[in-house]
Formats: sequence, C-alpha cells, structure tokens
Amino acid sequence: MGLALLCTNACETSQTQESIPESEIDNKNSAMFVPALPPTALPKSALGGYLAGRHARNIYDSRAASVFFGRALQADPNNPELLRRTLTATVGERRMGESLSLSNRLISLQILEPIALLSLATELVRTGAFPAARRQLSSLPKTGFYPYLQSLLAAWTFAGEGDGSAALEKLQFLTKSSNFSATHDYHASLIAELLGLTNLASATYKSTVSTVRGPSLRSVLAAGSFYERYGRIDDARRLYEAFPSAGPETTVIDAAMARLETGQMAPQLIANAREGFAEALYEIGASFFKDRAYEPALIYTQMALHARPNLDVGRILLADLYAATEHYVEAVETFREVPPESPFLWSARIRLAHALNQVGKLDEASRELRALAAERLERADPLMTLADLLRAEERYQDAVSVYDEAIARIATIEQHHWTVFYARGMSLERSGQWPRAESDLLRALELQPDQPLVLNYLGYSWVDMGVRLPEARSMIERAVAQRPNDGYIVDSLGWVLYQLEDFEAALVHLERAVELRPNDPVITDHYGDALWRIGRHSEARFQWRRALSLDPDANLAESVEEKLERDKPDELRTTDKS
Repeated sequence: MGLALLCTNACETSQTQESIPESEIDNKNSAMFVPALPPTALPKSALGGYLAGRHARNIYDSRAASVFFGRALQADPNNPELLRRTLTATVGERRMGESLSLSNRLISLQILEPIALLSLATELVRTGAFPAARRQLSSLPKTGFYPYLQSLLAAWTFAGEGDGSAALEKLQFLTKSSNFSATHDYHASLIAELLGLTNLASATYKSTVSTVRGPSLRSVLAAGSFYERYGRIDDARRLYEAFPSAGPETTVIDAAMARLETGQMAPQLIANAREGFAEALYEIGASFFKDRAYEPALIYTQMALHARPNLDVGRILLADLYAATEHYVEAVETFREVPPESPFLWSARIRLAHALNQVGKLDEASRELRALAAERLERADPLMTLADLLRAEERYQDAVSVYDEAIARIATIEQHHWTVFYARGMSLERSGQWPRAESDLLRALELQPDQPLVLNYLGYSWVDMGVRLPEARSMIERAVAQRPNDGYIVDSLGWVLYQLEDFEAALVHLERAVELRPNDPVITDHYGDALWRIGRHSEARFQWRRALSLDPDANLAESVEEKLERDKPDELRTTDKS
C-alpha cells in the first residue's frame, strides 16, 4: 500500500463521542510494561518532563517517552498536547489500559485525536462491538489518507456483523486511488471468503495475485489457502511455485508446498472480522515501516497486535521496528516471542541473529545460524547471513569460508545470487586473495551486468592496483550514471581520473564526492591529493589535516602525516571501496 501522508492531529470539534468504561477494558498486555525510571532520574518539573519526553520520542524510545510525558501530564492533566503525546507513547508500548483511558479523556475534551479514535475502535472490535467501533471511525479526519483508512477499517466492522454488501460497498472507496487498488482487492477477497461469497472470492483472489508488481507474500498465502480448501490444488501449486524463492520469509511457502503433498487441511488466513481488522492495521503499519516512518508504523503495529495478539507477522514487524530504531535488546526479546509452531519462525530466527550481533553477541548469533543450517541442509540463507556478520566484523577469512559453504548449497545459480558472489569477492579482496576475488566480482557482473556496487568495487580495485585503467574508468562511469549521488562511487571516478593524470577532471568529481560524504577520511584525502596536483597547495594541506580529524585508520593516518611532512602526495593505495 502506498502511503503518501503520515498521521496528523485531528482538529478539535464539538462532537460528543462514546467512551469505553475503564472497568470493561481487558488489558492483556499490561505485563509488557517495564517499570518507569527511578524517581531520582525523573525531571523535577513539567517542562523538564516535556523536554525529556520529546527527546525520547526523537530517538523512538516510547517507553521513556511515556514516563516523561506522563510526568508532565500530572502537572497539567488537561493539556491537549501532553495528552496526545502521552497517548502516542503508551500506544507505542501497547499499554492499552492507559492508552484507552487517555483516549477517553481526549474525547471528553471534544478532541477527536485520530490515535484516540483508532485505539477506541480497535478495543471495540476486539470485544465484538462493531457498530460502536464504526461510530468511532466515522469521526476520523475527512482529508488525506484518513478516508481510505476509515473505509478499510469500517468495512471489517460490517463484515463482523455479517453484512457483506455493506462491507464491500464501503471498501469500494479504496478504488479511487491507484495506491490502494491492491489493498482493495486483497481485503475484498478476505471478506468475500469469510462471508462465504465463494465465486466473488475466487475472482478477487485472482486479481489480487495477478498485479503488475507481483503479489505480496500475504496475498499468496491467503489465495493459496483458499484454493487448497476448495480443492483447486493445481492452482495452489502454480501460485506457490511462481513466488520468488529468495529470502528467509519464503520458508512459509515451502511449508505450504509440503502441505499439498500430505493432503493436510490449509488454515484460513483470516478466520473472523477481528483478525481482518488486525490484518488491515498490520498492513498499514508495514507500509509506514517500508517508508521509514517508524512512529506511525509502531502505532499501527501495536494496535494490530492488540486486536490479534497471535499475529506472528505483526510481532516480527514490531521486532523489525525495534531493530530499525536501534532498540536491539527489545528486538531480541520480541523475535524470541514468535512461537515454535509459527510458519514464520525461520524468518524470525534469521532476524534474531542480526539483532544478537547488534548487542555484541556474535557467538550466540553464530550458534543460532549454525542450528538453522543444520536443520535445513538445502538452504543457504543462514550461512550467507553468518558470513555477512563475519564480514561486517572484518573477519574476512572466516567470512570467505562460510560463503564457500553457502555457495556449495546453491543447486542452481540464478540472477539474484549476484549478492553472494559480490560479498564473497569483497571478503576475498580484503583477505588478500585477489585472483579469487576478481573471479567472484566478474561472476557477479555476469549475473547482474549493470550493478553499480559491483562495477564500482571491481573498477576501484583495478584502479587501486594500477591495472586495466581505461576499463575501470568505463565501469565506474556506468556506476556513477546510475548513482550520481553516491559519494563513494563519485570518489572512485575521481580517483581513476587522478590515476590517469587528468587532475583537473579528477578534482571536479572529488570535490563533488566530498560534498556528498564530507566526513569520510579517504575521500577527503583524495581531494587533497588532487588539489596538490593542480598547485592549490594550501587547500591541499587543509584537506589532509581535515582527513586526520575524521578518524582515519592507522595506515591512512600514517600516509597523510607523511604527505604533510614531505609537502607532496604519495602514491597512496586505499582499499576503501564502500
């Protein structure tokens, strides 16, 4: 789903809204709340709490934000802005008891805050109060993305009442925007299937999995499950086989294929309207996550999990959000909450390994990935992940060995495998095994001839060694044409021109590279060399001194210091082809 607009605060109106009595709130997620910071750590004033809360919000720490905004709210309990911010933070923590209380307070002040309306509607759907939920949704803003959101969620409230005609009519509004056409087809299929409209479900599922951009994994699973349960086994098999096999998520397709062979009954992806409502919230959260809009992504994901606590893909998305915002401890905890019976467990464990590495537990990550590799001897992805982690830690020879294992498991080399040859090639080059590295980089280009990263790395390597310079220049120029704002690639072009002694042309590109990557010591050093060659010696010395201030590695620092002492550039060869 393409989302151009993020959530905004709704304007105040005088309309009265229904509130949910706090006694009726079943807060099953209260155990997730971690106690607030010690009182000595809390700001002493409302202003201090507000400022600390803003800082916590800026670093996506909803737990701390809820504590600090809550502190400020105690001093000014009817402040609309503090109520909004505290609500956002508590929803981000899925502390729904507090969130619903705050939502009711906002509504009582005649403030129709979208997050408040959505929180109340989600709780009402969770308890089966579909008409009341729809009344909350009807007060969402009438502009931007909200009319589409309201139509999508309200459709599921009609489905909860068994009113297929009203549900599908409400959903029809989504067809007014091409951004929501796939969402319309997907949810129309789910609603039609749920309400027993088999012919309509068959037609809409066909449309859902026939999109130009290719179907999503969720739509393939839903349609495939539908085909299986209605005896269309060949249709299900064709659908599963056509889905791309790359990536750890596709083990769920493997499970579906295995189910076909054993004749097991396929589970229905969405078994009731509450689950459909949660699916819609999850889809919106995933769209925001894709756009790196992490705060609204967190809000919608947590509401989806409140509506459907066993939504495994929602839990994985939540963990991905924690990882994306560098809350890796929470990511590890959340990935581990995916149950063993989940068809998405494999994907969760691969992601868990990444998060473990981020908290300094590479050995534990390695054990997790080795265990996965032992469970599925035909799959290369856990080994490729392990090799990537080792490469990131600059354990290049160890990485090469694991890449070797991974590639040995690939039965048929396909175009998308360029990444593993590129990664192994980099590791080989960094570990001093150039002949094998060059072979891998050339193989990556065979699989993906115009891949800019490979063109740059191989071209720069040749420049670095002073060989095949015309060919290297051509390759790097092709890379720059595709990624003109990539400072590393622009630097490569400047450096090959420098090696070809076209210093004036080199300077143009190196100056641009410094603009794009002002804090890179290698690029800054290259720029200094070019300045020196055209006689701008004072500027060159300035750039070399600046390179020393940018935390260069020991070899580069020594080289730059020598240049400053000798007052001329040396023939520095760097290996930074990032």
